[in-house]
Amino acid sequence: MPICVSVEEMENTASFNETVLAAQEPVFVMKDGREAIVSMSPEVYESLLQEVTRAHLYDVVDCGLSDAQTGRTANAKSVTANLRAVYPD
Repeated sequence: MPICVSVEEMENTASFNETVLAAQEPVFVMKDGREAIVSMSPEVYESLLQEVTRAHLYDVVDCGLSDAQTGRTANAKSVTANLRAVYPD
């Protein structure tokens, strides 16, 4: 269950800070019944960044494996030769 607080609760910054730092997930700040701000501790933020990075890496690896399985590959010598032809020294 997400943690939600009102904008007014942010006025007590010490209490709000404690809430955010104690939470193991993002804290949603609500204004007029809608999400206005999402706040999180540095640890939660770093964890989310790692998850996104890991998911992106898995997507890239899956794409590479798919290319290899379907034969969409080239050897290094031909790639290098093509690059040198397009971008001479």
